[in-house]
Amino acid sequence: MRTIQRREVLLAVVLSAIAGFIDAVGFVHLGGYFVSFMSGNTTEMAAGGALHTWKTAGKAAGLIGTFFVGVILGAVAARLGRSRMTVLWLVCALLLLAASLGNNGADIAGMLLLCAAMGALNSVFQRDGEVAVGLTYMTGTLVKSGQRLVDAFTGGDRTLWLRHLLLWAALAVGGFAGALSYHHLGLHVLWWTAGGFGLVTVITGVVRGQYW
Repeated sequence: MRTIQRREVLLAVVLSAIAGFIDAVGFVHLGGYFVSFMSGNTTEMAAGGALHTWKTAGKAAGLIGTFFVGVILGAVAARLGRSRMTVLWLVCALLLLAASLGNNGADIAGMLLLCAAMGALNSVFQRDGEVAVGLTYMTGTLVKSGQRLVDAFTGGDRTLWLRHLLLWAALAVGGFAGALSYHHLGLHVLWWTAGGFGLVTVITGVVRGQYW
C-alpha cells in the first residue's frame, strides 16, 4: 500500500468492492466456486481430487486456469499500455462479454470470463512487474493490517493498517451487495456490473487525464 499515492487508495477500495461483488455473484451462481479467490478453488480442486470427485476438481481447475490466463492478459496490458487505464479497459471489455454470454444461454462461459476479468484486475496497481495492491484476495491484506497495527503502537505509520483493513471491508461489503443483487436479478446483474465498472473507468480517466 505504501507504493501507491493517497489519492489512489479510493480507486483501490472501489475496485476491491467491485471484485467482492463479482466474486459473490459467481460464488452463488456456481454453487460454491469462486471467480476471484483462487485459494478457495485450489482447496476445492485438491479435496475433489483426493476424494475422487472429479467434477468438483475439474470445475475448480478450469476456474484457476482461466484466472491465470486473465493475470497474463492483465500483465501484458500493463506492460504495453501507457497507464493503468489499459488494464481497466481490458477488464471492462471482459465484463461486458461475460454479461453478454451469461445472459444468452452461455452462463458457464460467462463465469469463466468473469474469472479472467478478476485475474486481469490485479494488474491495475502493478509496479515493476509486481502487484503493489492485490484487489481480489484479502488474506494477505488482513495479515498486513495486523502487522501495521503493531507498527502503529511502536512508532510506525498510525493509519496504514486502516487502509489495509478498508480494502478488506470493501470486498466484504461488495460481496454482500453482489449476493443480494444476484438473488433479485440473477445474471442480469452482470450488465449493471459491467456498466458500473465502465463508469469507474471513465471517471478514473477523467481524473488522471488519461483515457488509454
